Amino acid sequence: MFNKSTIYWGMLLLLIGLGTFKGCRPKGNEVSPAVDSTAVSTCILLSERINNVLYRAYEYDSTRKLIRMVEYTTGGPHQITKRYTFEYNKDNTLIRLRETNLQTRDRSYIYELNYDNSTTLSSIYSFRVFNSGPVIDDTLKLVYNNENQRVSEMKSNTGVTSKWEYDTAANVKKWVLKYDNRTTDSLVAEYGDHDDKVNIYTFSQGMQVLNMLNGRAHSKRNPLNYTLLKESVDVAYQYNTKRVPTLRIVKVKSNNNLIRETVYSYELDCK
Repeated sequence: MFNKSTIYWGMLLLLIGLGTFKGCRPKGNEVSPAVDSTAVSTCILLSERINNVLYRAYEYDSTRKLIRMVEYTTGGPHQITKRYTFEYNKDNTLIRLRETNLQTRDRSYIYELNYDNSTTLSSIYSFRVFNSGPVIDDTLKLVYNNENQRVSEMKSNTGVTSKWEYDTAANVKKWVLKYDNRTTDSLVAEYGDHDDKVNIYTFSQGMQVLNMLNGRAHSKRNPLNYTLLKESVDVAYQYNTKRVPTLRIVKVKSNNNLIRETVYSYELDCK
């Protein structure tokens, strides 16, 4: 939602840590229109840790479909900050996300997903939840490119548009923000190389959509390097036998000097 007061700072911080996203054209629960067997796996994500501190925990139904994700603080007192729930229709198509903020009053949201011909995600209606009930907050319209049917634009009623460019392998190369009252776009991130493994968020359309709401379109693979606000980021991975990351080491640099190093670890359940 583009009218949250801190949305863009939040997106930038999340981008450093997560660097991946949903931009594919969803058909039911498929990962992409043409399934590449080298880009999918049977693994689901159980938890994420940042520097060995629990950051996210995931819950599934009996069919291994994501139904809930809980997010924790990683600094100071360790407590739950947000809870997300994912709702599906009888065809197992994602139709609703609920974001419950447990730390800040009146900062909870409901996202209603709408599809064209029941297959292509075309728009997302955002509702802000108050004690009196939900109030419409924003409408996000999605535009797809013609080459690989990835989301190229997400247009907000507030006059801000996220725009993404992709390489021929369906990986994000650029993320820019376009404002209705400005003549030039603002570059947020530019990606370099990607690995040839499985993207850590391929397991769930729900997580891909949640990432997109925070500005990160989905790449088929995991990024190895990118530039964010003049800071360069290098990423190294360890993988399991299913080619899914189990460890990610993120090194942020400025003028080639190391600013910080962060270790992300992933607990997976693979059939």
